[in-house]
Amino acid sequence: MDASKKDRKVYARMRMAQAIERAIDAPSAAGKARAARWAGAWGLVGGILTPGVRLRRSVLADRQPR
Repeated sequence: MDASKKDRKVYARMRMAQAIERAIDAPSAAGKARAARWAGAWGLVGGILTPGVRLRRSVLADRQPR
């Protein structure tokens, strides 16, 4: 694994941990669900599979290419 790929994984896992903290601290169920989806997305980028968290297709399909 080259250094840049490893750096991206470390960054993604850091963002996943932040999203997990936001899910724990969220006052509403909707906020918890949103943060959990972000944690799942960052975990996926970081190479961690999250069987309990699913991303909504509408969120992924609405993305516009840069």
